[in-house]
Amino acid sequence: MSGGQSARPEQNGQLHDAFVLHTRPFRNSSQIIDLLSLSMGRISLIARGSSRGKSPQSILLQPFRPLLVSWRGRGEMPALTQVEAAAPPYRLQGRRMFCGLYANELLVRLLHRGDANPGLYQLYQQLVEQLSAGGDEGQLLRSFEVQLLESVGFGFDLHCDRDGTPIQSGQRYRYHPEQGMVPLAAENSQQTTVTGETLEWLRTTEAEVEQTILREAKQLLRAAIDYHIPGELQSRKLIAQYSTLNLH
Repeated sequence: MSGGQSARPEQNGQLHDAFVLHTRPFRNSSQIIDLLSLSMGRISLIARGSSRGKSPQSILLQPFRPLLVSWRGRGEMPALTQVEAAAPPYRLQGRRMFCGLYANELLVRLLHRGDANPGLYQLYQQLVEQLSAGGDEGQLLRSFEVQLLESVGFGFDLHCDRDGTPIQSGQRYRYHPEQGMVPLAAENSQQTTVTGETLEWLRTTEAEVEQTILREAKQLLRAAIDYHIPGELQSRKLIAQYSTLNLH
């Protein structure tokens, strides 16, 4: 679903709040920078000379650092013209860093270019801030995933099943991409399913819950994300590798 609209040209050197989502080399010493901006949504810019080791831009253009940026040019790849630090970077280390990179990859893969969504920008900033402050990784990611899917039009009804019947705590359900939550009979319980209690928690994701509910929520949201994002997410591999290396 990524791609689509192009970033509008920079006007009068206006600075935009933004976070770096992803960078990749471009030609000799430049980079293509994917940003999440408050006013423009996801944009891709060419940062000329930014891959030089001592370039001021290379120091600033890092994930999880609030930035102010401006750009110039039309088409799919305007040129970065100015970048400043808007605030100190959020410190994400170890597994939390990979969780942040996972959120970044979801945004790159799911968002159209140039589709402004201030609420989603604030949701992402809140996620990074709470990860850096030591919040529960699983709960934070589940909250981000379910709100992200809703924001891009891929959400599903957490109040009623496919037949319009209100979700029941004791009932088990399976996810169907086109139909929503499908109630299951007991004989189908070997399938990957979630309880109504898990769906009720996902409506707000505010209360602390048992690990069983977090695991069910993770399986459900993974199924929904995998349906809409073809191919493997590299950040998931990094999280799994990091977890394996750090088992005690």
